[in-house]
Amino acid sequence: MVQSEINIENVSQMSKTDKLHFICKDMSDRGECCDYALLLGSDSDEAILRATYAAELYRAGRIRYIIPSGGVLRSFRGEEISECDLMSRVLSELGVPESAIIAENGATTTRENMIFGSLVLNRVTGLVDVDRMMIITSVWHMRRSLALARCFLPRKIRPIAGSVPLPCSDDLWIEADTNLEIIDNEIKYIRRLIDVGIADVDEIN
Repeated sequence: MVQSEINIENVSQMSKTDKLHFICKDMSDRGECCDYALLLGSDSDEAILRATYAAELYRAGRIRYIIPSGGVLRSFRGEEISECDLMSRVLSELGVPESAIIAENGATTTRENMIFGSLVLNRVTGLVDVDRMMIITSVWHMRRSLALARCFLPRKIRPIAGSVPLPCSDDLWIEADTNLEIIDNEIKYIRRLIDVGIADVDEIN
């Protein structure tokens, strides 16, 4: 299928690879820099990948402060801790100083990540001189995240993508049934965002 022909109505006819490309199209990290990054929580393995990538961005000088966001409890090294605390620990172990980590321990959904992350950002900056915020999440989760960020972050703040690449080749990653289920669920979620006017169908074609 030609990429330009893909739209939300014909996804049921796509191959697994087409579905992956559909949800990840134009979502790669473009190398932008900004002061603040919102690091989105997930299950333990994915949260570790995201935090590891955030630490890489910090060491590269592309971000100055990281807001790990997530209040859902996850299993980590034999204990149950919040996504925020899990990612904060990984960041610290990878050399990110405590002064650069601003915890957000309440969010339980991607929408709440944006809302609660905004409240934290407002508390520490008053939103003075803040016109961009990097969203750090898995590349397959970025389309949904940017749509919600544009809706729920303060209007003056432009979200930019800090997409965590897939840990292996596209073909190998999509062969796992659990990963195909992830992509199918993301497509359904984007459909709902379009239905309620949060995402624009033109953004995904």
